[in-house]
Amino acid sequence: MQKIPTSMEIQQHTIELNKMMMDYWIHNFVFSIKWWILLALTIVPWFFWWKIVDKSRILETLLYGFFIISISTFLDVMGWNFSMWVYPDALLPLCTPLLPIDYTLLPILYLLVYQYFSSWKSFSIVLLIMSFIFAFVCEPIAEMLNLYKPLKWNHVYSFFGFFLIGVFSRGLVLKIITIQKEGYR
Repeated sequence: MQKIPTSMEIQQHTIELNKMMMDYWIHNFVFSIKWWILLALTIVPWFFWWKIVDKSRILETLLYGFFIISISTFLDVMGWNFSMWVYPDALLPLCTPLLPIDYTLLPILYLLVYQYFSSWKSFSIVLLIMSFIFAFVCEPIAEMLNLYKPLKWNHVYSFFGFFLIGVFSRGLVLKIITIQKEGYR
């Protein structure tokens, strides 16, 4: 019969794994060209977004972005923890999500779709196209650059995930706006 590890044993292995990850990050990745690119991809797009955001709808737009970031980060951490994929290199050590993607590139692109396509029909069509590009173009490029490695994952799952995250978040924001308007009556 297999011995079930204790919480103390798991904690000890986690400490050892964290030390290994930190050592790898310090000695092999931080301040490399790839690290600087990830840092720039995390910061620079927000300046671009700030220039073009419709400031009259900024709270609504940021709420949508908050849902995108929260859901994508949650799903990213779950997938990483269940060994569905791994990130060989990361901007920060001991941090499972790919920060430039979950906190910048995905949300900003979703925010642009949300801002510029207000009907459900146009929003859904553009979101389908964007989801296709994310799943079948961007993910394979991330694989080639060794930023992402699927283990038990298929790009088709990502396609549906990207689409559903956008639709769910939009529906949630529109529901909150409706509740807010009803509260003012």
